[in-house]
Amino acid sequence: MDKTVINFRLSDLRKAKHITQGELAEFVGTSFQTISKWENGITMPDITVLPVLAAFFEVSIDELLGIKPLKGDVYSSEETDSEKFWDNHFEYIMRSRNESWNNDYLGFLIREVWKIDNPVNVLDCGCGYAHFAPMLMKYLPEGSSYTGIDFSSSLTEQAEKLLEKYNINGRILKGDFLESNFIDKFDIVMCQSVLRHIGDSKAFISKMINAAIDGGLVICIDTNREIECCGLYIDGMDYGDLCDHSGAIKHWKAELENSKRDYAAAMRNAYVMRGLGLSDIDIRMSDKVSFVCPEQSDYDTKINDFIDSKSLWYSDVEEAVERLINHGMTRNEAESYVGKTNKICNYLENNKSEVAFTRFKGKTITFGWKRRA
Repeated sequence: MDKTVINFRLSDLRKAKHITQGELAEFVGTSFQTISKWENGITMPDITVLPVLAAFFEVSIDELLGIKPLKGDVYSSEETDSEKFWDNHFEYIMRSRNESWNNDYLGFLIREVWKIDNPVNVLDCGCGYAHFAPMLMKYLPEGSSYTGIDFSSSLTEQAEKLLEKYNINGRILKGDFLESNFIDKFDIVMCQSVLRHIGDSKAFISKMINAAIDGGLVICIDTNREIECCGLYIDGMDYGDLCDHSGAIKHWKAELENSKRDYAAAMRNAYVMRGLGLSDIDIRMSDKVSFVCPEQSDYDTKINDFIDSKSLWYSDVEEAVERLINHGMTRNEAESYVGKTNKICNYLENNKSEVAFTRFKGKTITFGWKRRA
């Protein structure tokens, strides 16, 4: 039996049942030294013994071998709604926010869709390092102001520098938006790439509505993971393989069931807004599609940023696999998912001088107006 592709759970099961190695050895008909070797991965039990062990612990053989998570495993949240998480992933944020918008499309939304022709006060909830501020303020009428709020110390420090760099009329607040109270109301209240990372998007949108003036515009911008997973084409790699994310669906379901983190928030935002009483709700999609090829002057920067954004957030492969198993995948699915991610990164790294790729995120812009009292 190949010990490298399984995670034998014998020790965990034995300890949970509060029995010694000797007691288990007596039941199986072997020595406690043999049990110790099994638990430490030195040797593995004969295949005929696995059903006996599985029946004794009342688990499946897949659970015994660590191919599937045990029913009693404690779910470990990603904690993507915490300050610590985003402070630790500051570099990822900086590298992954550059390929979401065509500037002219944002200008089109402001002029032709939202018809903003007078100065407005904007509140950007979960603003990160305020990467959206320079682009947004470029198209808003002169005299408009920007307020950003985020709970990450690292990101808000960078946000303040960015506002100063671009001479933006605005301010950055350090704090949790859900726990903050705003005396002043805002003409536009928006969030971007926030709702799929938090546990209660309805409460967040409700808070946004409360921060808006009567007749104010509420905007939620996010990406749906199903669409995003099929939005990558790499020349020289199999597109069907790139699109396959069957194991990831279990991961998303586990996140939704255990921490209410909804990767499909982008598809549900309009329904939440409708339930909270916004009017004239509509949805648009960013027209940004990135094509990256060696002939471009900024090719090296783009491909390096993409490789960094795809790299695993865990210290090693086994840690990543174990976390994905904890989040609902089988071991085979987790190893396949991690393997594919590494395969993409390695392929791009080894073919930097010639590889081209296309990326479509499918970012949706859902918006509505707060009814006048």
